[in-house]
Amino acid sequence: MTRPSHYGSKIDPLAYMKENMSRANYEGFLIGNVIKYVTRYPKKNGLEDLKKAKDYLNKAIELYEKEENQVNTHNWRCPKCGNSNNRTILQGDMARQLRCSHCGFPVDTRLERK
Repeated sequence: MTRPSHYGSKIDPLAYMKENMSRANYEGFLIGNVIKYVTRYPKKNGLEDLKKAKDYLNKAIELYEKEENQVNTHNWRCPKCGNSNNRTILQGDMARQLRCSHCGFPVDTRLERK
């Protein structure tokens, strides 16, 4: 994506966000922009908006391609029974409700990472 001239800063906003936002928030920003540009293209900027949507979608795809075969073991302690649990999760999973493998208690576990 080319930077328009009105971005006079030496800092690339997308690069800054990618480094300083959680993975889930950055992904949400990218997908939100895809939705925005695809929704408005017929009434605003036509092909230009479709190209912007494509650029943001490609960046979201890159996130998954880099992580495609990586795994993460998420360890957590059940708040009900106190036993330790772990689960292997593909990178890219943002949030998931896990159940304790000992007592079945449901736990909302945020799996965000930078």
